[in-house]
Amino acid sequence: MIMYKNNIEINIKTIIDNGIVMNHIIPLLGITGYLLYPKDIRIDPAILYSLSILHNGFLVSFSACIFLELSKIIYNDGIVFQSNYYFQNPVFDRIIYLFYISKYYEFFDTFLLYLNGKTPIFLQKYHHIGAVISWHLMYTYKVDMVWMASLLNSFVHTIMYSYYLGCLLKIDQVRVVKKYITSLQLTQFLALYSNFYFYRPPIETWFNYYIITFFAAYGVGVVGLFGKFYYDTYNIKIIHT
Repeated sequence: MIMYKNNIEINIKTIIDNGIVMNHIIPLLGITGYLLYPKDIRIDPAILYSLSILHNGFLVSFSACIFLELSKIIYNDGIVFQSNYYFQNPVFDRIIYLFYISKYYEFFDTFLLYLNGKTPIFLQKYHHIGAVISWHLMYTYKVDMVWMASLLNSFVHTIMYSYYLGCLLKIDQVRVVKKYITSLQLTQFLALYSNFYFYRPPIETWFNYYIITFFAAYGVGVVGLFGKFYYDTYNIKIIHT
């Protein structure tokens, strides 16, 4: 009994010493705050409009910068499928960290809807929460496949937030790309399934491969929800017309 108790104490100490608890407390707190956000708060429409423009404008610029910087690294270092290859580059590490942190900031997509008296669809909440968990794990444990996920995601987000910004500024021409944004979202996740092959062990460690598997499982939900959204939004309209 004493030996069993000592083993538990040793395991707990190991977890604390390795920072495992502290490593994961931030996403847990962030997601909890996201889900508990008060949904009945309202602000002046003019202020909300200005905040929405600033929010989307910032994410257009930020996403474009991330995409360009990652493209530059991939161009210089080449496309290499190897464990902890890109993370040896401190610039790459910093870019991925910033992109990971931006996943928390994207919670404001939902907050702005609440402030406008709207209810976000389940797809948006699932997408935001899953993105925080996925990028947290990939950055914390240096899963190199994050280069492809971040490159594709930053590209799609540059277009997506440009569309939102254009709608806010009442630029009607941007509405023609709405249908293709959903297609891009679906394509990026389907493309990422190639990492099952490119980063299969022993190319990647088994632990990191499990994280890739988690990301893929999250992607299944995203693809299913985006597919349903695409069908409900566009195919039903075609049938009705």
